[in-house]
Amino acid sequence: MEVHHVAKLADLGRPVDRPPWADLMAVRHRKALVVCGTCHAGIHGRKPVPAFTE
Repeated sequence: MEVHHVAKLADLGRPVDRPPWADLMAVRHRKALVVCGTCHAGIHGRKPVPAFTE
């Protein structure tokens, strides 16, 4: 699990322009959202990093 964080809720953008994960943060009035590593990479537009398994 990883935590996605924004500096300000205003950084999430306008309701018509933001993705579903940003809507969830806005509705909950939270600047942080716990997501899996794959989803966090997707939020930032990166390829997922393989999970550490040791």
